[in-house]
Amino acid sequence: MDIKTAAGQMAEMSTAIISDALFRMGHKDRTMRSRIKPIDPSMRLAGPAFTAQAYPGGTHASGAAIEAMEAGQVLVIDGQAYLEAVLWGEIFSMMAKAKGALGTIVDGAVRDITDIIALGYPVFTAGVTPAAGTGDRLGKIDIPIQCGGVVVNPGDWVFGDLLGVVVVPPDMLLETYDWCHRVLEKEAELKAGIGEDVKSAP
Repeated sequence: MDIKTAAGQMAEMSTAIISDALFRMGHKDRTMRSRIKPIDPSMRLAGPAFTAQAYPGGTHASGAAIEAMEAGQVLVIDGQAYLEAVLWGEIFSMMAKAKGALGTIVDGAVRDITDIIALGYPVFTAGVTPAAGTGDRLGKIDIPIQCGGVVVNPGDWVFGDLLGVVVVPPDMLLETYDWCHRVLEKEAELKAGIGEDVKSAP
């Protein structure tokens, strides 16, 4: 099985399963901090990361990343968890969606969430504020970053759902996929056992 096929199947799984698989592989640092959540519970995303490192509140890196990234990627922004000025909003979401981006993860703040939800563009964030970002032309793109406490390299696969975000390096993806199925099989056995116990209970 190739990476894209495996990733496509993992995209349908709960991030809890992927996180458990990585944990059993000995990688306890691949799940982003709990502050990173979707702006709408129904939002999911999965794809290879295009990275940006932003000055706190400096939207320059967000715009530069949209221009440089390719269709089929997820934009992951290190905003240093600063929540008092936004790095993302409706206009950036429209631009990214038009570019073919699969979603955006921001370890920082966003706004215009009602409009973004209506747009149907997946956005995961550490927080929300109406405060505008700064005009500082600072930041870097397409470099290793840290987002939600996890090191993210360009090309790492990110998976997000209601529970949060998990990051899988491409050279670990096939092994993670195999472990996901082991976790699912073990859970199925446990659930079946519980079901039998319930049936046999007086």
